[in-house]
Order: sequence, then C-alpha cells, then structure tokens
Amino acid sequence: MVAAILSKAQNIMADPLARPRLELAEQPADVYAIGDIHGCIDLLLSLEARILKEAATRSTATLIVYVGDLVDRGPDSSAVIEHCLSSSLPANVERLVLCGNHDLTFCEFLLQPSLSSPWIGWGGIATLASYGIHLADFEKTGLPEVALSGWLAERMPRSHRKFLRELPAALSMPSAHIVHAGMRHHVPMQEQTVRDLMWSREAFLVEEPASDRRIIHGHTPFQKPEIGLGRIGIDTGAVYGNALTAIHLQGEDYRFLSIAAQ
Repeated sequence: MVAAILSKAQNIMADPLARPRLELAEQPADVYAIGDIHGCIDLLLSLEARILKEAATRSTATLIVYVGDLVDRGPDSSAVIEHCLSSSLPANVERLVLCGNHDLTFCEFLLQPSLSSPWIGWGGIATLASYGIHLADFEKTGLPEVALSGWLAERMPRSHRKFLRELPAALSMPSAHIVHAGMRHHVPMQEQTVRDLMWSREAFLVEEPASDRRIIHGHTPFQKPEIGLGRIGIDTGAVYGNALTAIHLQGEDYRFLSIAAQ
C-alpha cells in the first residue's frame, strides 16, 4: 500500500530537503491521522495502542498517519523518532509519517548546524537534550563552529537523520488530503510549495474550502478538533498539557479519538 509509493518517491529525491507528495488511488478502509506529537512519547504510545486495539478487531487495511511535528518542545523527541523506526505493526496496519515545519527545521539544522540557528529557540534545545546533546558542551570544547556538524553526527543516530531527510510532505486520498499545516487555495497538490504545506496558517484558516477534498491538518493548536469549511484541524496542543488527538476516517465519515495528558 503506502510502502511501495513511499519507496518510489524516496528513490527519485535528489534534493535532501525535497519532500514528495504521495497519492493513494484507493483509500484504505480505516485511516487514522494523529496530530502534532512534539516529543510527547507517552501520549503517542497510548493513543496508538488504542488504534491498534481497534484495528485488531478488523481484517481490512488500516493506515496510521502522523501529520508531522514529531519533535521540539516536548520531553522525548528522540524516542518518538525511534518508535517510528523500530516498532513492528500487525500485518493489516501500516504507518506513514509526514514532515512538519519543526521536523523540517530540525533537518535543516543538522545539514547546516549553527549555534545561532533560530530552530534552537523554537524548541530545539529540548530535542537535542533528548539525545543527550547540550550545545554548551560543544562551546566548552573550543572547537570552531564548522566542527559542530561532525560533533552532532557522533551523538545522533544516522538512522534518525536519514528518517528526517526522507519524510514526505503530504498524502492525498480519494476523500482527503492529509498535510501538516494547510494548502494554498485552489492550487493543485503537486504545485504546493513546502512552505504552503508546512507553514500555512492565516491565509489557509478562512471560511472557504482550499481544495475539492477535505484537508486534514495539524500545526495550529486548538483546544479541541477544529472543524472548518473543507478542513479539520487535529492539533489539540498535546505539548502544552492538552490531549493528543487522532481522527478516524472511514471514507467520508469520521470520528475523533483523544488521549488526555496526565
């Protein structure tokens, strides 16, 4: 299902910051999209366990999609990425992880690290700490800043860096587009820029459908799932002490699942 199209997209990526837009001609019977995780590994494990319990009652295909922003601000970004890489799933379940703006800026930092990078102040300190990395330790070495890239590479798993470089930007299905932030109105998916898909906010969050399909997105936190005209926002601010939310899509029908922060 998803693995085949994702593999094909990764094989044609020449730019390490390019992000493929995936499309499924046939939608799985059950699709769960999970909102912004931001290092909240315990909430993610609890919510995904609930989804897998539901999937175990069915023989049909289930797809779990993370809408991006795996990292930054929360307690354990490295554990979230490791979970994506190492956890096994039942035969009828697949997982697809999309790239959020925080994942993208983390990736950009790793490609060209700088002690003055804005990403550090956007939650990057917590992400680096989850790897046992503290930039103050690098500064104490007295090494020039050009040595920072190698210093980080020694301390962060290569598999995590590769994972971040290959995250796709969007998934389109017959009933919906799933993206991190939003879309530019009335622009075909393949013409949407990375900024459109990962940073959209005010221009997207208007009372006008942006596409002919429903858009499922995160990025902008709400107290509860936000049902707009032609869109549904599922970032419910888990990293701020609120719930982590998923939307369960069955064709055009949907329902929500949430795990409250303790």
